[in-house]
Amino acid sequence: MKTKILALVAIAAMSLTCACSDDETEETLTEKCQKGDAEACLIGMWQMQSIQDAGADYAIVADFRDGPGRLVINEDGSFTYTYATSPSSLMVNDCGGLDDSGKWTYDDATKTLSLKFTVGEQCNPSPTASAIVSVNTAELTLSGHVFQSSEDVSSGAQLVEYFRRIAILQ
Repeated sequence: MKTKILALVAIAAMSLTCACSDDETEETLTEKCQKGDAEACLIGMWQMQSIQDAGADYAIVADFRDGPGRLVINEDGSFTYTYATSPSSLMVNDCGGLDDSGKWTYDDATKTLSLKFTVGEQCNPSPTASAIVSVNTAELTLSGHVFQSSEDVSSGAQLVEYFRRIAILQ
């Protein structure tokens, strides 16, 4: 009888050990972002809200909230940008609602997002762009003129394109 009880205890312990190892889950986006994994944090769908001047306490230079641009950054290294349809955009007549897309890479050491436009309307006059990134679970800023590159802004401004996350892509 003692042998049967010991055997049952051993089987129960092994079952418990195996069950625990199967319960491990992948980190959530929030956990990745909090740990500083900016590359993983970039993946998602974003709305460009405005172009701001970082040198003037992030004052809005161009407001797109009534027709924001949309940036989709995919895990496979591809991206698509749909140009803002806001009436305040100088690009709305030529590019509003049109898509450009291509490939992206991220350099964690320099916090730089590099883009290569390969497909689309070519509303961005440069086939490549790069920007210093600041990102968390809800907000993304890119230094300079990256997407809405033909907007009229002061030449002395320290520009950032400001985005809000609208979806997490899995």
